[in-house]
Amino acid sequence: MKDSSGTAKKLLDVPYAPEAEAFLDELERSGQFRIGLEAEIDEGESDTASNDYTWGRGAGNVSISDWWTTGRVALRVAAGLTSADLVFARVNDALVVRTHDNLDRVTFEGYLGLIPDASTLRILFADGTELAGSELMSRISSWFAPVSSEPSRD
Repeated sequence: MKDSSGTAKKLLDVPYAPEAEAFLDELERSGQFRIGLEAEIDEGESDTASNDYTWGRGAGNVSISDWWTTGRVALRVAAGLTSADLVFARVNDALVVRTHDNLDRVTFEGYLGLIPDASTLRILFADGTELAGSELMSRISSWFAPVSSEPSRD
């Protein structure tokens, strides 16, 4: 860079504070923040990004709210769980995937409010099976157990 007198100036390379540098490194490592030439290359290469999440037994209750930052979403279910072991429900605008015993659950916050046909979500199981599209939609039930149609005994 040259100033108005035509002499070259050296650009200052001011470092971040160590804690800020560590925070930026963690954001970049997790894929939430990209800087420099790599970020420009990544943006130019993919028009539709994806988020892959891994979930399974022992995960507890997980809430995902940043799914909307990408073009598609994949939930990779760890070994030990099959499609038959899972319940799919709509709670307000969220999509909830949970085990039958309700010990482990993943919630995609606001997902069905923005993507009502769940067209951007694929659920991938360790055995190689996949659940997506209309098959996934057909499995979504209500969160609460249906009311019994038996007459009351008063």
